[in-house]
Amino acid sequence: MAELIRLPAGAELSAEQLRRLAEAGRRGRLTAFPTDTVYGLGASALSADGVEAIYRAKRRPRQKALPLLVAGAEAARRWVQWTAQAEALAARFWPGALTLVLRAGPDGRTLPCAQGPTLAVRAPRHPVAQALVRASQSPWASTSANLSGRPPAADGAEALRIFGEALAFAIDAGPAAGLQSSVVDASQAPVRVLREGAIPAAQLLRAVAEGAGPTKYLFVCTGNTCRSVMAQFLLRKLARERGLEASARSAGVAAERHFQVPPGVRSALAAEGIRELEHVPQLVGRDLLEWADQVLVMEKLHRELILDRFPEFGGKVRTLAAGDIADPIGRPDDVYAACCREIKKNLEAFLDEHAQIARS
Repeated sequence: MAELIRLPAGAELSAEQLRRLAEAGRRGRLTAFPTDTVYGLGASALSADGVEAIYRAKRRPRQKALPLLVAGAEAARRWVQWTAQAEALAARFWPGALTLVLRAGPDGRTLPCAQGPTLAVRAPRHPVAQALVRASQSPWASTSANLSGRPPAADGAEALRIFGEALAFAIDAGPAAGLQSSVVDASQAPVRVLREGAIPAAQLLRAVAEGAGPTKYLFVCTGNTCRSVMAQFLLRKLARERGLEASARSAGVAAERHFQVPPGVRSALAAEGIRELEHVPQLVGRDLLEWADQVLVMEKLHRELILDRFPEFGGKVRTLAAGDIADPIGRPDDVYAACCREIKKNLEAFLDEHAQIARS
């Protein structure tokens, strides 16, 4: 039988209650719970049974994707491709009544609730919803606690009456605010307000404009003396030529500060008109990964090594090219030159693609 948990105003769930709720969510059992917008119905987003149970209990059309509830921006980055627009909006409105639509990252595409190329994510402000997500150590697949096409439940007791034995738990913390979250497609620039809810569209657009700045790219190779260095300096030059605002840094998965930039790198960049080259190799770490909007690696192995240590950044790490760009270290100058041309070709395609997205 479903259990009703009543929380007086200002009360918190106990550690034991959170343990039981998180375990139920992991096992695919449903909970109705308060958020800062409306009451939600959800389970762990890692549970295929939980996702199926949400659709079945709510009678929700299968073509309608389920949003993710996350603790905050850092947690979201594991599942989606984070953008500068998302950063500006999340900094202003998260946790809160804002749902961001972003391209699914490699990990996000594996979620049972994933449909198509995008995911909708929100960091709720309500302490109960936050506590559920944090206790579960995973996002929750969630939607409003109502039968499809009906008004949301006013409180946990009403949610229990609606869903009955489909629930493992219903948490009643009093009436919800009743206003749905605003929904913004922040996967590209300019952003699009898909639904104006609790946050007015004008505030959302103003936050993006005020938070706009250069896109920050981090390039990663092995020792941070060859490929990532060429990519860093080429990106700056190519962005300037296209009138794009961009900032670039580089790092290595096995960098040492005493490593030297080979003469072949300097001559290859000089052929591209880049002669001023001061660089000290640095090891890739959390600070650089948090700084970057996008992380572009030279080999699939580099991505694997980064995400083995920092899995939460899966949504922003990708290879620059379709395949690996071979390391020219120790080879003749013409190999460095060829590597430089390959990196430049892929950077040009990458920047042109993103410029086209921005114009669309």
